[in-house]
Amino acid sequence: MTKEELERLQGLPIVFYDGTCGFCQASIQLVLRYNKRQNLRFAALQSGLVEQLVSPAQVPNPMPDSILFFENGRLYTESEAALRIARHLIFPWSALYYFRFIPLSFRDFVYRFVAKHRYRIAGRNEACLLPSPEERARFVAY
Repeated sequence: MTKEELERLQGLPIVFYDGTCGFCQASIQLVLRYNKRQNLRFAALQSGLVEQLVSPAQVPNPMPDSILFFENGRLYTESEAALRIARHLIFPWSALYYFRFIPLSFRDFVYRFVAKHRYRIAGRNEACLLPSPEERARFVAY
C-alpha cells in the first residue's frame, strides 16, 4: 500500500478480523448489516495492514488473532474493540457499548473465553470472507 493510501486510512474506523474464523466472519456480516452509516471499513488480519497502519508501539505482542478495532489513531483489542464497534451500529446493538461500565478484567475474561472457543462455535474457513459487490468498497484489505 502506498504512503498516501495509508494516510487516507488513518482517519477511518477499521475493523480487523480473522478471515479464517467462521464466528468472526458472521460478526462482520452482522456489522455490515447494522452499520447503517456505513462508516466502518474492514480488513482481514491476514492482510498485514494492521502492522502497516499502526505504530509498532501500539501493536500488541503477541498479535491477537480475533477482532481488533482501529479508530482515531488508536488500536483497541478484545472486549474494548467489540464494544467500540457496537457503538457504530443501530439500536439495539449500539446499546452494547454501555457494557463498558463492567470492569475491563471481567469483560476481557468473557471475551477471551469466547475467542478461545470460536472455532468450535462456528468452525474454521479455508478462505477469507468474500464481500458482495455492494460491500466490497468497505473492505480495505482481504
